[in-house]
Amino acid sequence: MARPKGGKDKRKGASKRGPSARTPEARPEAVEPSSTLEGKLQEISLSNRQLKRKVFDLYTIFEISRNFSAVLDYKTLLDSFIFTCLGQMGVLRGALFLKDHAEAREFGLAKAKGSGALPSPGNAFQDDTRLVRYLTRLNRPVFVSDLSDELITDQEVAVLRHFRGGMIVPLIYKTRLAGIFLLADKIAERAFTQDEIEFVSTLGNQISVAIENARLYEAEKAAYEQLWSAQQQLVQAERLAALGEMSAKIAHEVNNPLGIVKNYLLLMKRSGAEGEKVNAYVEIVSQEIDRIARIVEELRRFHRPSRVEFSAVEIRETLESTLGLAWRQLSGSGIELDRKLCPDDLYVKGNAEHLRQVFLNLILNARAAMDGGGRLTVVLERRDQHVFIRFSDTGPGIPEEIVPRIFEPFFTTKGEQGSGLGLTICYGIIKSHRGSITFNNEVGGGCFDIMLPLIAEP
Repeated sequence: MARPKGGKDKRKGASKRGPSARTPEARPEAVEPSSTLEGKLQEISLSNRQLKRKVFDLYTIFEISRNFSAVLDYKTLLDSFIFTCLGQMGVLRGALFLKDHAEAREFGLAKAKGSGALPSPGNAFQDDTRLVRYLTRLNRPVFVSDLSDELITDQEVAVLRHFRGGMIVPLIYKTRLAGIFLLADKIAERAFTQDEIEFVSTLGNQISVAIENARLYEAEKAAYEQLWSAQQQLVQAERLAALGEMSAKIAHEVNNPLGIVKNYLLLMKRSGAEGEKVNAYVEIVSQEIDRIARIVEELRRFHRPSRVEFSAVEIRETLESTLGLAWRQLSGSGIELDRKLCPDDLYVKGNAEHLRQVFLNLILNARAAMDGGGRLTVVLERRDQHVFIRFSDTGPGIPEEIVPRIFEPFFTTKGEQGSGLGLTICYGIIKSHRGSITFNNEVGGGCFDIMLPLIAEP
């Protein structure tokens, strides 16, 4: 009984040992799916982190590029670029080499920042060396330690020795090398990651565009300043020319009566005239002195007009009062007055006395033009938001070649009878009222047209 029992026990024992003996062979099949899944999850997690890093870098580059595009000051832009790269790349120093202008033959040190030894201002990269051509073709960052000795000149060694273990970044603009950026001394002596290399490469291309834009702005600004300076010099030259011309005309206008005064004084001295003859000479001298005083006074008013108070002026009333003053003079000269005045009340902002001075001057000019009599037509009407006033006469008009000069100081067609300042003063008064005054030759005479801005009824 014992054997069967024992045999039975052996069989049971054998049946138990069978599965346990096969377990080591079956265990890899049960564990493999779990380890594979864990590895896949780790890969996905790593890829996700890398993707997030790239998205962050791209967003950072976008924000930095947008800020760079908004900076037009050249020096500020270079400072911003270097400090941004030092912070983002985690390095202690950097240097930027650029050309002074498009035709320059070397890349000089434009800006250097950070701690440690930095290149001196005299260091530069020539634009026709093998290294420069290599960087242009490469168009991506390269480690300084990876550059072969055959590529580097002695002058370039003097620059690169400050950036051992660092990186050199070509700045490409439209397939040409616009600059060279060097950075070194990684914080905590870590190696540059691929993401950092891609970051500085992309940012380098963006800053090359921003630098060109800033340079264009600086060039346009300099050109504008030169143009403005030239314009100021031209204005000053025109002022001096006008002053010289005016001085010559003043001398001419004053010398004529002074000559007459001198001649009559000599006559009085030589002839020993007495009585009525002396009185006649003195009267002529007095008239010429008054003429000089009048010229000087009109010139003073023209150059430095007195302070004028403006108020609402009803233009029809002002014009009619002036015509009333001049009516006797016109009728005495055989001149017929034709009024065509708008019946409405038209108001302008100005000075009534000064406007009367303009109207009276134009009326007297018309009377002088119609020496043998004629007709003076005065028109007053509203034209949109302006009041229009016309003085037209039946005189001979003014020769077309001298019409552009009639408002010039001391220009006159009246010979010795005129000072040449009447129309000039009229022009200044109308301009001070924000209006315009022009002359036109018409069939049967000439006319002066005045336009003044209307204001609301006070």
